[in-house]
Amino acid sequence: MTRRPLTVLLLGLLLAAAACTSVLPRPDSDREEGTDDPDRAAEYRALQQQGSDDPFRSLSHAREVMRGMQRYSTTDALRVRTLDEPAAPLGKWRFLGPGNIGGRTRVLLIDPADSRILYTAGVSGGIWKSFTGGLEWEPVGDDLANITVNSLAMHPTDHDILYAGTGEGYFREDVRGTALPLRGDGIFVTRDGGQSWNRLPSTDNADFHFVNDLTISANDPSRIYAATRTGVWRSRNGGESWSRVVPTTVTGGCLDLVQRGGTSGDTLFASCGTFEQATVWRTKSGETDTPWEAVLSQPNMGRTSLAIAPSNPSVIYALSATNEPGVKNQSFLAVYRSTSNGDAGSWETRATAASGHVQSQLLSNLLTGSFDRCTGQLNDPVTMGWYCNTIAVDPVDANRVWAGGVDLFRSDDGGQNWGVASYWWATSGTIPSFVHADQHAIVFDPHYDGALVKRMYATNDGGIYRTDDALGQVATGTNAPCDAFESKMTFTSLNNSYGVTQFYHGAVSPDGTQLVGGAQDNGTLFTDIQDGPNEWRTVFGGDGGYVAFDPIEPKWVYAETQWGAIRRSNNGAGRFSTITRGIAGEEFLFVTPFVLDPNQSKRVWLGGRFLWTSTSRGDFWEKASTALPSLVSALAVQPGNGALVLAGLADGQIARNDQSASATDTTEWPRVKPRDGFVSSLTFDPRHSNVVYATYAGFGGAHVWISSDAGLTWSSRDGNLPDLPVHSIAIDPTRDGRLYLGTDLGVFVSLDAGQTWSVENTGFANALTETVVIGQGANGPAVYAFTHGRGAWRAELTIAPRRRGVRP
Repeated sequence: MTRRPLTVLLLGLLLAAAACTSVLPRPDSDREEGTDDPDRAAEYRALQQQGSDDPFRSLSHAREVMRGMQRYSTTDALRVRTLDEPAAPLGKWRFLGPGNIGGRTRVLLIDPADSRILYTAGVSGGIWKSFTGGLEWEPVGDDLANITVNSLAMHPTDHDILYAGTGEGYFREDVRGTALPLRGDGIFVTRDGGQSWNRLPSTDNADFHFVNDLTISANDPSRIYAATRTGVWRSRNGGESWSRVVPTTVTGGCLDLVQRGGTSGDTLFASCGTFEQATVWRTKSGETDTPWEAVLSQPNMGRTSLAIAPSNPSVIYALSATNEPGVKNQSFLAVYRSTSNGDAGSWETRATAASGHVQSQLLSNLLTGSFDRCTGQLNDPVTMGWYCNTIAVDPVDANRVWAGGVDLFRSDDGGQNWGVASYWWATSGTIPSFVHADQHAIVFDPHYDGALVKRMYATNDGGIYRTDDALGQVATGTNAPCDAFESKMTFTSLNNSYGVTQFYHGAVSPDGTQLVGGAQDNGTLFTDIQDGPNEWRTVFGGDGGYVAFDPIEPKWVYAETQWGAIRRSNNGAGRFSTITRGIAGEEFLFVTPFVLDPNQSKRVWLGGRFLWTSTSRGDFWEKASTALPSLVSALAVQPGNGALVLAGLADGQIARNDQSASATDTTEWPRVKPRDGFVSSLTFDPRHSNVVYATYAGFGGAHVWISSDAGLTWSSRDGNLPDLPVHSIAIDPTRDGRLYLGTDLGVFVSLDAGQTWSVENTGFANALTETVVIGQGANGPAVYAFTHGRGAWRAELTIAPRRRGVRP
């Protein structure tokens, strides 16, 4: 393999966004277009989900309403009674992928009796199981009422019994409370290896909305411990009832929970606190009501992850972020170790940020933090300790310890000195040390012996990776951060049929052979459908957003990263160039809407505080409105009449201009306001050019609106639709009145232009569906769904033979 020039490896791969990482923004820092942006993603979601004092409770109510609604199967052209009483097995949509580009994954379990059996979970994609050591995956938790799975625990003797904790409590979607987070709905249990799941009724309350960690007593499996945002909870009866054994009001509650084996009592450690002072608590008799004791709490100690050495359980490690204000906030504070069972006063500081450059970057983006020494360029630090922070100890060597921040690191001397094992920016499939960014769990094969079996797994924002030699040489020395070939570690992606990608938007090529989508954490993704679901590729990084194919010349492909950073490819997504010339001093939504004029595809519309238009495919932009009262959140151009443009706003207003071709920066756009809220989409009916639909995200009020006079006046069409955010609408061109909605709880369908609605039998659980769109399918028009947690799907619109049931 040819070694590449350093500047190519660092700068070229970063700017081409071969991978992406998360950024904890600061008010005074610039954001790089090649990274993702969790704070602002959360604010964008908050705008969409306004309108309820308790959005989670509103969604729970919507789920109950859905259970009593009729179900409709597009693939069968058949309607049956309710979700609880299907007349017969129904056809499902076809999964299109990505199966090879995983999404955010925080947990992995391996059956200790058979290391080919693995369980994992996407934080918004449910539970998955592999019988092949991770070579292939299948979903096994789609009947969960809530698929936001963050933690798993396996019964120590009956490995078909597993518990799943829902709700991601690490502040990824709700940083500092700015948005409805990926909130859970308690703890679920399966007793048949994942085939069926039931919620523990005792966890149907706010104390179990964020189950960050779970463990089962090694002494008595009827005892279960759960770390949640309100403390550590214990059940003595298999989850029938719970008592709080570590109460806390600290931000984040308790986030990490580890158990020591080999003791007569339940010895456990819990780490509580993240943006506030963190403390490590311990009990030697968790089965009793003896209070837990604080054993570690250092000044400025933020989120702290824990690991006990399997070969010597008296050794325990802690990896801590710092809450020190300023540029160091959420960077590495220290690695602590106790060799005396975690006793208070026995914790030794093994490494700090002052111990060396690599050590200082354990919880930061190593690439951006090393620009000065690797390229001579200065770069702002990107600190991640609140979000990606995990530690693990080699099963046979108590001095060999792993840490995961943005990248993976290993120490062979008890946490004092560290080497780099993986590089997120190394081109996937080209450089063996590549592992996707933002590590969340490090797990060893249960048969690991450091000789014949040296297998280790890592889960992260890109899914699941494996190395078959966890003892491989890591990179040390001054050049370690600068060259991905310095590490001799080899990692393999296990993202094969693991469909948990979180799309914001998607598009289909005119002939239905290609897909492009903008994804959170994974940039802009592209595929040829004929290649199958496991052949998607990343064509641009950052957080992906809106995308489009030119309807006449599909070699022109459009994409964007956050804040209206629109890009264009003229060779079928092979290479993208920025096309923002002429746009200055503008304010955009995090995910910025743009649309190609279906009548003249060289004309593109883009919306922020102003409306912008280009007649040159984005080579140059001109302002086409005065300042609007809110940011543009949706756009549509009337088919057959490119002069008529509609713009939905984030405050509920809809602006209209039927002379848009002559609009300038002095043009006022008349507006109407069907309701308050976030206009999430605008779509013209392809069969009736003056009929246009608007959808509203958020809660309260009607979510679907129709105009029969091209946007002048509006009336609601919610019918029996539950109160939940609606993100998009697709209109069947083959059948009058058949509409599809993408919502927070999957897809709904109407056969009578919105008078009544049915639940669509999607086949991808209650996944948040950002985009539904009609495109060419295998046998004619088809409906496509791009979900935020379960990838992309398709259902053909051709009428299939009806089976027994209620006719549409």
